[in-house]
Amino acid sequence: MAVVTVMGASGALVPVTVSGGAAFSLAAAYSSAINGLASGGDLSVNTLTAKAAAPTVAGGKVGEGVILTTGTYTFPAGYSYLVNGAAQGVVLDASGIGSSTSVLAGSGGTTLLGGAGGGLFVASGAANIFEGASAGGGNYVVAMSGGNDSVYGNSGNNLIYTDGGTNQIFTGSGNDTVYSGGTADSVVAGPGGNVVAVNGSTTTVFGGTGSLLLVDGGSHNIFAGGAGSTVLFDGSSGSYFLAGDSTVIGGTNDTINAAGNATVFGGDNTVVYSTGSGALAFIANTGFSSTIAGGSATTVFGASQADLVVTSSSGLSYLIAGAGNETLNGAFASGSLELFGNGASTSLVGGSGADTLVAGTGNTSMTGGAGAGNLFIFSNGSAGGSDVITDFGSAAGNMIGLFGYGAGAVQTALNSATDDGNGGSTIALADNTTITFTTLTAQQLQQHDSQIFST
Repeated sequence: MAVVTVMGASGALVPVTVSGGAAFSLAAAYSSAINGLASGGDLSVNTLTAKAAAPTVAGGKVGEGVILTTGTYTFPAGYSYLVNGAAQGVVLDASGIGSSTSVLAGSGGTTLLGGAGGGLFVASGAANIFEGASAGGGNYVVAMSGGNDSVYGNSGNNLIYTDGGTNQIFTGSGNDTVYSGGTADSVVAGPGGNVVAVNGSTTTVFGGTGSLLLVDGGSHNIFAGGAGSTVLFDGSSGSYFLAGDSTVIGGTNDTINAAGNATVFGGDNTVVYSTGSGALAFIANTGFSSTIAGGSATTVFGASQADLVVTSSSGLSYLIAGAGNETLNGAFASGSLELFGNGASTSLVGGSGADTLVAGTGNTSMTGGAGAGNLFIFSNGSAGGSDVITDFGSAAGNMIGLFGYGAGAVQTALNSATDDGNGGSTIALADNTTITFTTLTAQQLQQHDSQIFST
């Protein structure tokens, strides 16, 4: 909390208490502007009363009105500044003002009906209400501090701050920027293009039909997306429901539900649900673990030391290893998967569909999963590691494709098979790729020769 003193009538000082960095900075700027006008002899200060006409501003000077008693006031013509030092609530109607106005309100609680000229509204203390112009714009800077406040942006392009309290913000049809610093704030985005930064906790943001950039710097916040496009920077332990097309930059321990097309740069322990018909692209972050419940079209890009689990997928999905050692686990997926290894050590696990697993140039561990008809692919020049297939003979229709090794490569590979003494065997390919079958001896592998083909 901080006290800003503003020059009143007859040289008296009006103290106004504010909290929060934005409110204090703007209140101090108001005070500095008033002091500057007064020192130059360009300020006319008059006390206003609710039922009397405002005194006329001296010719050529800038008017400041001072309110000391409760009531309903019409912002007087010819005035540019107003300070409310009343101990009780005040309603101030500036809807008829076409020029910029600045209002600084104390702890009594103030309602400001804004005008098309826009301006500044800084309020502190009890519950304050700002309602922007219903038409014609009226761009305001609004800074609330301490109370349980309500802000209705309406037609203007507004800059809105809240700090402390539990607040309600409705952005309206303009392009607004909101800094939400309260606890359990509620922000409702209108059809304009809006930017919302949340610094508190348990705040709920509702997206509108316009575009929205949401930066969640707090924790346990909720976003319910509208039809517009959304760019979201996640916070911690947030829940996000995305309806339109969206791009998400992951945080920590977040849950994301995407109904439209979504690109998610995953954070740590992120859970992503693709709940609609849109396409989901998930890009992992280095060293992080995430769970992805894919929809009909899901593409997952891994990263070094990432542990990614795909729990469901109704259509064809792609799991692509990035750089570094990682795990891509689609064991719980029902749709078909295509999984790709890389140049490091990669673990690829298929699900209950007919999956395709492609070895990389590194060491690839490949598990086809519960589905029948899995295809394990090795390409000459794109393989080369020490690879492992854990369940080749466990399901009907599983196949191995040796691409680019030549027509006789299958028999050559089977002739090279050696037992490992633990019920498994290993074969070698022409490019020094080795494939270990953990559940088949060399003799048993020969019985599956029809399931291996080469080109």
